[in-house]
Amino acid sequence: MVGWRSLLLVVFFAFIAYNLQTPFSNANLEPSLVGKVAIVTGGSRGIGKGIAIGLGETGATVYVTGRTVSSNSTNTGGPGGVPQAGTLEETCAEVVKAGGKCIAAGVDSGNDEQLREFIDQVVRDHGRIDVLVNNAFSAVSWLPKHAGKPFWEKGADAWDQVNHVGLRSHYLASVFAARHMTNAKSGLIINVGSFGGLNYIFDVAYGIGKAAMDRMAADMAIELATDNVTMISLWPGIVATENIQDGALGGISERRGLAPGPEFDTAALVQSPLAETPLFVGRAVSAFARDRTKFDFTGKVLLPATMAAGYGIIDERGLRTPPFNSVKFLAAAALKSTLQDQGLFAASTELFKAVKPTANMELLWKKLPDLTVPQSILKLAAASPNL
Repeated sequence: MVGWRSLLLVVFFAFIAYNLQTPFSNANLEPSLVGKVAIVTGGSRGIGKGIAIGLGETGATVYVTGRTVSSNSTNTGGPGGVPQAGTLEETCAEVVKAGGKCIAAGVDSGNDEQLREFIDQVVRDHGRIDVLVNNAFSAVSWLPKHAGKPFWEKGADAWDQVNHVGLRSHYLASVFAARHMTNAKSGLIINVGSFGGLNYIFDVAYGIGKAAMDRMAADMAIELATDNVTMISLWPGIVATENIQDGALGGISERRGLAPGPEFDTAALVQSPLAETPLFVGRAVSAFARDRTKFDFTGKVLLPATMAAGYGIIDERGLRTPPFNSVKFLAAAALKSTLQDQGLFAASTELFKAVKPTANMELLWKKLPDLTVPQSILKLAAASPNL
């Protein structure tokens, strides 16, 4: 029988070996995406907007889709039916300012025929699709309104609310784009997933949908491999989107009010280096799209912060957010009281309150190693069924 000391040694050496790997390198990057065509679904705000701008910074032609084309568009998607900030035209203005080309396309990702016709039209206009980012998600306002209820107390429409424009639309967009990419023997498809595919966040339908996106990327990658099309699932960390900043999503807890447990106030994190900015995610995606070795990662789950560390990417604040599976990030989340004494963070009851970075950030950002915990250990810690 293997003793606990032997097991610890195995884990230790696996940890070291894992961190000796440097899979991402800016030495592998093409200089730009000029001449490349990208589609980002759900691009009017949040992560989709950040990805569109990141692609634009390196010269791509970017199509952003959504239902809010301009300020005159009908938009009641925010909490309580209040219009959400952000339009496709505003995103395009920032993409162009960053150096790219942009087309705002009013497309409902929940409409199969509309989605298919749009993708086919892009190919007719440009002769190609190089990148598809599946990001559209319609349940941003629905989730916090129904948090705290177990799945059997929710209406029969709960599944479709969370996964129709999300899991289902991602699948179909991938189908429609893959028909063109496989003919061209080139392409990149990215599902914007979540740590919610590994551990409980928000509710059951959300977790199933996010886990399925990871499996979709893995299985589609197998069938796309012979045609040189890369497919991955992307797990951003806590991202300072408009909804996070205004507190619309509330906190993230272990069981969202169903049982006592630790809760982190996501809105309080946005001024800290633990929160990724949408553009940080976008710059990681842009670099990966330019990576000559990206096919080596097909079928995998990738973290923008891990990619950024290898590619040497920083955000618009001049910061590089550590991966949420890193020693640096986990220490910051776990050692709230210690960090409070150092003036970096303040803790109030069980909420994790972040303040603006100070000179004391050196304690965490320069002294702690930027080592990451292997995915297998995270799965064990999360009691994931995906072992």
